[in-house]
Amino acid sequence: MKNLIAVLFISCSTLMFGQNIQVQNMINYLRNKDYVKAKAAADAAAEHETTKTSSKMWMNRGHVYRAIYSDTSKAVRDIDLESEEKALDAYIKCLKFDQNTVYKDDVKGPIVMASSATNRKANFYVANKEYDKALACYDLLEAALPYDYDQGMKRQNITKEKIMFNKFDMYKYAGNKVKTKELADKLIEIKYKDPKIYTDMVKISLLDKDTAAALAYIDKGKLLFEDNMDLITTELNIYIARKQTDILKDKLKAAIEVSPDNEVLHFVLANLYKGTNQFKEAEAEYLKVLELKPDYEPGNYNLAVLYYSAGKEWNDKLSELPYKDPKTKEYEAKSNEYFKKSIGYFETSYELTKDKKTKQILRQICLRVGETEKAEKYK
Repeated sequence: MKNLIAVLFISCSTLMFGQNIQVQNMINYLRNKDYVKAKAAADAAAEHETTKTSSKMWMNRGHVYRAIYSDTSKAVRDIDLESEEKALDAYIKCLKFDQNTVYKDDVKGPIVMASSATNRKANFYVANKEYDKALACYDLLEAALPYDYDQGMKRQNITKEKIMFNKFDMYKYAGNKVKTKELADKLIEIKYKDPKIYTDMVKISLLDKDTAAALAYIDKGKLLFEDNMDLITTELNIYIARKQTDILKDKLKAAIEVSPDNEVLHFVLANLYKGTNQFKEAEAEYLKVLELKPDYEPGNYNLAVLYYSAGKEWNDKLSELPYKDPKTKEYEAKSNEYFKKSIGYFETSYELTKDKKTKQILRQICLRVGETEKAEKYK
């Protein structure tokens, strides 16, 4: 019996010794940059009962995979295409099993580097529509957060809130509406400040033909981003489609009372007046926009279009008059007056955008009102 126990003890000791040798082999192979053998030793040690809870093993396994993903050679990086995730997972497990914090100082730097690499890898996966792999990266990053001892991850914007937002974005791309909405609502609850939460949920709601939900997200979004053009414009379009422009006018006027120097709100109200053929009101609001911000390109362009359209209307009326009608000179003067008014605003818009279509319009108007020298500038 004693002999049997001795044999078993020797066998177990030999096995444990063999696995510890495997860990040492991993370290030696890594030191010699033999990454293929280092990876094989690391994988074997991670699977074995005697070493799979060893902090030392997990730390060195992390070093192996970090060396692979950070190498300049594509041949080395191709040894394992998930080396970033495996390095981070190894460092997490090292610190998890390290009850006496023996390896804390050795690993707290590498875990930040592996987190940064895994975060970039998640972006790569999303770009390639590998959403399950991206989600796995975000789960790893979340698991790493408790070990951000010196706030290195936080400084790189790897936080619980940012990870939640990235998951929201990932589920949106994957078309998982249930998870997208779930995470959006959580982000809204914690007042996460990114307008994409609201604009994306508005778009999803409208695709589902749920206008009430879209308006609810717009209202919530405007509490944090009152001048967000996407939210305001979408709200405008919804109320226009519903033929409820009076409601929106009231909303915009109320918002302007709160923020009278917000050129975007004046701009949207101007567009609304323009859309409902209220020329004087639209003109006044566009002029207010440019008083607040002279180089606001949409304001310049839209005021130019307002004047150009008025000039065209008078020109169309002129074309409809009978030969030698007494109103001919009046209509021609009105047409030229508005065409001339549009030129300066079109010019500012063109200087800011260099848009070819705007350049063509400028040349046509200049020729129309007899400003041939200026027309040559836009040839």
